[in-house]
Amino acid sequence: MPLVIAAVLLYLYYKQRISIIDTLLYAFASEAYTILAIGPTFTATFFVSTFIFIEQAHRLFTGGQHIRREYLLLLLLPLLSHITVFLITQLYKDPFNYPGGRYYAFYTKPLYFYIKTYLPLFAIGSRIVQERTPLSWDAFRETMKRITKISLCIAGIQIFIQLTFQNVALSEILGLQSRYLAEQISGPLGLRVQAWFGEPKVFSAFLSLAIPILLKDKEYKVAGAAFVVGILTASQTFYINLLVAGVVFVIFGRLNGVRLKVLCTLGLIIGIFMMVAASKDYLLKHYMANRNDPVYKALFERSAYRYDNEIWQKNNIVLGMPLQRDMELPVVDFLRDEPYLLLSGYGAGNSTFIPPSYFFGQPLYEFRVAGVGGHNLNMRWFFILAEFGGVALIFFFLVLTRVGSGVLLFQRSYFAFVAVCFFFSQIDLIMIIVAMLSAYGTAPAQEPLYEKDIRLAWGR
Repeated sequence: MPLVIAAVLLYLYYKQRISIIDTLLYAFASEAYTILAIGPTFTATFFVSTFIFIEQAHRLFTGGQHIRREYLLLLLLPLLSHITVFLITQLYKDPFNYPGGRYYAFYTKPLYFYIKTYLPLFAIGSRIVQERTPLSWDAFRETMKRITKISLCIAGIQIFIQLTFQNVALSEILGLQSRYLAEQISGPLGLRVQAWFGEPKVFSAFLSLAIPILLKDKEYKVAGAAFVVGILTASQTFYINLLVAGVVFVIFGRLNGVRLKVLCTLGLIIGIFMMVAASKDYLLKHYMANRNDPVYKALFERSAYRYDNEIWQKNNIVLGMPLQRDMELPVVDFLRDEPYLLLSGYGAGNSTFIPPSYFFGQPLYEFRVAGVGGHNLNMRWFFILAEFGGVALIFFFLVLTRVGSGVLLFQRSYFAFVAVCFFFSQIDLIMIIVAMLSAYGTAPAQEPLYEKDIRLAWGR
């Protein structure tokens, strides 16, 4: 199915039926279908981005593509980070675990990550810039609304089929993964809807990003439906992103600078989290007294689980935020013990080599001991910090939050909204699309696409 979806999207794209942004967003909205025999990341997005990467690489090496100087360092950052990690482990301290003595894997896995994940994302950004003339914010907004409406219909069908037939196989064919059908994982209907997105939390993030657009265009009924379905995802990401939207558009809506909006919003959100954490004992007691109420169960059960440490006996609250105990928390604990790695990160894709003791008590602990599988962080700014280091994080932030001339106030606010949500959500594609539209989407058609470029071509 992922190959079929990718082939159809690429065919429509090269026939100029849809834009590059349409192609990417439609692929992103169909990641529930994967080739699990190979790996869960082999989705339509992977195949589309890989195809674009191959095309861009061919243009680069034949002289048809150039790299702007300000992006050359961005291209080299993973290499610089990996060299730094290598020097640290050889000359200072080696805190990593190598299952089966696979030292070679530690030094080669970043190359695999670089080719499979990083370069395709870089190529996508390049492709969007090349086609910036026919692209616009309005076209992006229309695509977001269209996917939202389609996804709401798909989610409705999934709910109807599952509640009517209670057939896991049939629901999975429709894109609803079996692990989100268990009543234990909460959800008002005993399931967590995801439409065709990779996970409910990704679907909830997309809906939260679409709601401000729907409200701006006065499509209140669709926005209301998106809010209801967002609740049915049973994802805390949805509520956090809506809180971010309120802060960005209402409290800091008049601020003009995108970076200032982002930093002010993050500061206020962290302050709110810290106040909640300080009052968590009272809030948990209040929740327990009302836990049988359907509204409390739908809205607060997963939040209460995140803040409750009586069972786990391990503090997972950082800056007031309750980190996922099986994902972000082990990485935070590791970096606390090895703070010098905040400079370089632990190397792209090298989370597998974090000592398994940091994952003790988690369902996949035995896999960690065996060195099987990787580790993914949904908090993407934190992901950049952990994988590439603090220096790279600053550079990424400066490059990805550039704004060109002519970007309107709502667009600036929306860009800041996406950048803050990127801290809490795995929305890499949307972040890149909005960043490129903000930096280049309003540039005059006659402006040179690449200034002071570096040419790289065979025989030149």
